[in-house]
This record gives sequence, C-alpha cells and structure tokens, in this order.
Amino acid sequence: MIRTSVQDWVAVIEVNDFAPLGAGDAGFAGALRDAVVDLSDDDEVKVVVLRSTGDFATDRSTRLPAAEAVFTTWQQEFAGASAVHQALTFSKKVTVTEVSGNCSGAGTMLVLATDITVAAEDARFASPFRGHPEANFVLAALTVRLDRAKAWMLRDSVLDAETARSYGLVNEVIPRSELSDGVASAAARIARMPLDGVVMSKMLQQPVLDASGVGREFDLAGFYAHAAATACPGGNDV
Repeated sequence: MIRTSVQDWVAVIEVNDFAPLGAGDAGFAGALRDAVVDLSDDDEVKVVVLRSTGDFATDRSTRLPAAEAVFTTWQQEFAGASAVHQALTFSKKVTVTEVSGNCSGAGTMLVLATDITVAAEDARFASPFRGHPEANFVLAALTVRLDRAKAWMLRDSVLDAETARSYGLVNEVIPRSELSDGVASAAARIARMPLDGVVMSKMLQQPVLDASGVGREFDLAGFYAHAAATACPGGNDV
C-alpha cells in the first residue's frame, strides 16, 4: 500500500517497503510512478521523500520477462521512458530517499535515481546490476563515480552505510532513531528555495542527463539480441 501526504511543501511517499518493485509487481510500480508524477506536478510540493516503515527494500529475486512481454506491462512499468525509475529521475522536484535496513535491487535503483539519500547507520546497499536489466539507466554513472560503480557491479558486494557514503551513493549517515527527523529537517531546508528555482534547477539538469544516455534503454540491447536469436534460430550467423 502506498501512502502519500503533503505538508509545508514536503511530500512523503510511504510504504511498508519497496520490495514489490524487485518482485516485478507491475501494479505497485505503476502506482508508485503515478504518485511521483502527481507530486512532481503539484505546485504545493518542492520536495518528494520516499520512505519505508521497515527495511527500505528487502531482496527478492526477479527474472526477465518472456520475449513477447518485453513491450507490454513489464516494459511500460519498469523499463519504458515513463517507467517508475525514469519518472523519479526526471522529477521536477527535489527527490530524497530515506533508507534504513536493507536496500537492494530495485530499491537501490530508487536511490540511484533520486537527488539526495539520507541513510541510517544500519543501512546496507546491494548492487542492482546483477538481477535487474533496467539498472544501467538510472544514473549509476552520474550518481556514483564511474570507476566505483563498475567495481561495485563486478564484485556484486554489499555496502554498509558509511562505505556507501564514501562512494557517493549516500549523502548523509545518521543514527536510525534520528532518521525521519533528519530527513524532515533536510527537506525543510530545501523547501525554503523558491518553487520556480527548484523546478528550473531540475529542468536544467535534463539536457545533461539526456546527453549522458540516461533514459535510453541501451542496457536491454543484449536481452533484445537474445530474444531475437531465440525467435529466429541461426539469426546470429547472418
């Protein structure tokens, strides 16, 4: 269940955890995307915070869809130009992830796609690259230094909160008991900016993101090639 609230220019999207994204729950992904888009278009909102009441995103296995499903529900909700992580990446408002406990897979992609992440000391971040074909287009190269992003992808290691901060994945680490208050304080500071300033700053980022390939589904090229080869045996021999 997705709960939203708005107070003093700060919107909060709260869930029990974001694990349904990692399980390929298209309904959850669509509802989350719609909430992000609606709040991004709300003139009473300057900051959008993503919060879970427990672990941010517990690990759940996912699998690639059948070839015939690529351009249907999965494509629309997870890998398309207006899918959930893309909507967050290109939000017109400042986006914040508030992370406690385990954060993995599609949950880590939410972190990569947001502007600011505040983590509790107990937070642990697992790479999304291994099990999620859409992972490459959610700002990994821009949010984390490229060499470190590559090393993280190859090792498939889990980062504790302080290590994630040293990598640039997390902006601030605070005690878990202070997490929500710390995020609220940071959001309140951001909300002091004029609304036009927030929107224009985010919009000016878009040409940079576009030039860097964010929003393009280049990471699915291998999957498409495999699907084509499976549908047309011997096609790679041409």
